[in-house]
Amino acid sequence: MQNFIKSYSRAIKWAKLIMPVIAVLLLASVFIFGKEDALRSGTLSIDADTINLTTDQKITNPQFSGLTNLGDSFILKAIEAMPDSPSPEKIDLIGPSLEFDALQGVGFKISSKNGSVNFIKQSAELSGNVYIDMTNGYKAISEKIQLNLKLGNLIAPNSVEASGPYGKIIAGSMELFKDFDNKTSQVSGNLNFSDGVTLIYLPSTVK
Repeated sequence: MQNFIKSYSRAIKWAKLIMPVIAVLLLASVFIFGKEDALRSGTLSIDADTINLTTDQKITNPQFSGLTNLGDSFILKAIEAMPDSPSPEKIDLIGPSLEFDALQGVGFKISSKNGSVNFIKQSAELSGNVYIDMTNGYKAISEKIQLNLKLGNLIAPNSVEASGPYGKIIAGSMELFKDFDNKTSQVSGNLNFSDGVTLIYLPSTVK
């Protein structure tokens, strides 16, 4: 029985060391296999100051960069990143910030207290005082947003406060997404507010 307990303990110890390695390998595979067809499938890669997988199991100053399936580029940075033990394809982030550069449509910059990125789903979630600055003149604050890094879409599923060209908007949710016109090959950015929307019209903000 004691031998079994010792073997089990060693297995758990090795698992704790191996799981972060698997996470980084999954990240690399997303980048390598997506690179040949970047504009259609999207890509994701990583740079960092340090990657410590044996003691602290964290990545310092990581920078995740990639392309959406429409060729828009994004850079997701953080102060620290740590593998999520139950989900090796997921990395937890401290102090994340994201910059999304749109070839067509609406680009944006985001910062928050915490977040996570999922390499398999090519998605990210930012939470805690999420601040969003969009190139269409709107700025928004929410507690959580969800990002589809393959499509370049953004959803704030909870209450959001925004300000823009027509004044202040308070809503239960917000969505920023793209529409692709097959006839003209043009991409348009759509910003929708829903779930109990209040618009405080401020004429002084309209130019």
